[in-house]
Amino acid sequence: MDITNNNNETVKHIAELAVVNSLIKTDIPYAIVPDNHSVKSLKDFIVDETQVTQAVTVISPSSLIGYVVRFKDERSVIFADTENTRLRAVLDYHLDGKTPFKNSHIVSYDCPLSDEWTAFSNCNARKMDQIDFAEFIEQYINCIAPTSDSNQTSGNELLEMVLAFQETRTSDFKAVTRLSDGTFQMAFSNEKTGSGNTKLPEKISLAISPFHNGTPYQIDARIRYRLREGKLALWYELIDPKKIIEHAYNEILVDLQNQLPDVPVFEGRI
Repeated sequence: MDITNNNNETVKHIAELAVVNSLIKTDIPYAIVPDNHSVKSLKDFIVDETQVTQAVTVISPSSLIGYVVRFKDERSVIFADTENTRLRAVLDYHLDGKTPFKNSHIVSYDCPLSDEWTAFSNCNARKMDQIDFAEFIEQYINCIAPTSDSNQTSGNELLEMVLAFQETRTSDFKAVTRLSDGTFQMAFSNEKTGSGNTKLPEKISLAISPFHNGTPYQIDARIRYRLREGKLALWYELIDPKKIIEHAYNEILVDLQNQLPDVPVFEGRI
């Protein structure tokens, strides 16, 4: 065995490691892997007991505010993603350009839609026969609110109207006439009951919250119909639902800024 050669190889190996090590300028701990002298970061192995690592999703604006109030400091910021109606607070964001942080403590509020808003949105402009339409209105009758307009149909009045459709299951509809009180009168004939009339309003008002656990908003909907070969199709069309969402989101954003005046809010996403 050539001991001299082995010693030379060892010295050479140590010298190569020293050269590679001397070229690395970083605050992040690293190691030199002996096989090919590649640099491997040890960042993922660092344990910082003072650094909070948490990603929380809340389901109400008040919970978002409460969480930020509890954990905020001078680094905390909020990003308002208006395009996706999302609010995200980074509690350990960069304090300035020279003191970076991990940004590992985040709380998000995604403005989840309410069940009622989802139901009315999913059925918006969807044509239904008179029975399906009546059952849908009956299921969500508590969302229908009377307004100050004396011509506007109340929820109870609309319920009476739609329940009348239960008797027209096998009827042939003959004509639809718009009346002076803002309703549609629908004439039908039936082998058992003979001819008759039923009616629906031209427009209704809903009182529903766009977001889960949020404030209710008034949104109007137009009642539409189509009469073809004795068959009646009914549906509704929500009026400017996007504006209601935008307004509700902006109200949350204003409240957030009022409740957290010392936390900067930036429009954007992270």
